[in-house]
Amino acid sequence: MRKQGEDLTGWLEYAAEGLLATLEHVWMRVQKFSDQSKKKKLVLRPKQEQLLQMLRDNKSMTPSEIWSALDISKQGALDLLRPLIAAGLVKRVGYKRSGCYILA
Repeated sequence: MRKQGEDLTGWLEYAAEGLLATLEHVWMRVQKFSDQSKKKKLVLRPKQEQLLQMLRDNKSMTPSEIWSALDISKQGALDLLRPLIAAGLVKRVGYKRSGCYILA
């Protein structure tokens, strides 16, 4: 609890530095995606947005986990993934049978 009249300068500077670092990190990611998007615009479908969120939360997912979680067919999952891979948002790692997808 803060006492009335207590100097908050140190705390405010600390909070501002943390905010600045976070904003700079976000700005660099936006710039990276902007540079990539100049080549071709990608409009995400709702299922693609959901897939990106799941990959962010889970770090990686196998193809079967993807189509099961999204309640779509294997081909449907591939149709969602292809544009994301082409745009550089998602990449496949591992071998054909044991591979998984991660955020790029």
